Amino acid sequence: MDSVIKVENLSKKFRLRTLPAGQGTLRDVLANALKFGRGRAREKSGENLWALRDVSFEVERGATLGIVGRNGAGKSTLLKILSRITRPTGGRVAMRGRVGSLLEVGTGFHPELSGRENIFLNG
Repeated sequence: MDSVIKVENLSKKFRLRTLPAGQGTLRDVLANALKFGRGRAREKSGENLWALRDVSFEVERGATLGIVGRNGAGKSTLLKILSRITRPTGGRVAMRGRVGSLLEVGTGFHPELSGRENIFLNG
C-alpha cells in the first residue's frame, strides 16, 4: 500500500521566556515589545520545552488516524504541524493529498448530539 502521511524524526521545541522582575505589568511588556521588537524581549532566563521529540510514523491510504494522549503530550502541536499551521524544529513530514484537522474539538461540542453528529457539525 501507499503511504499518504510519512513523519520522520519530527521534533518541535518551544523556548519559554521569563522577563526580569519589574517588567510584568502590561505597560512594561508593551514598552519592552516596542523597544526590542516582537518576540525579542530581554530574557532573564529561558528554558526549552520539547512538545515533540523524534516522532516517526506512517499512515497508509484508506487508514484512519487517531491521536490520543494526556494533556501536554503534543497532540495539538502534531496536528498543527500536519496542517501546516506551524513549522517543526526538526524532522520531515511528507504528505500526499489534503489533510484537515479538528483542533480544539472540545470547544463548541453540543452535549445532546452524538460524537459523529458533533464532528459532522464542526467539520
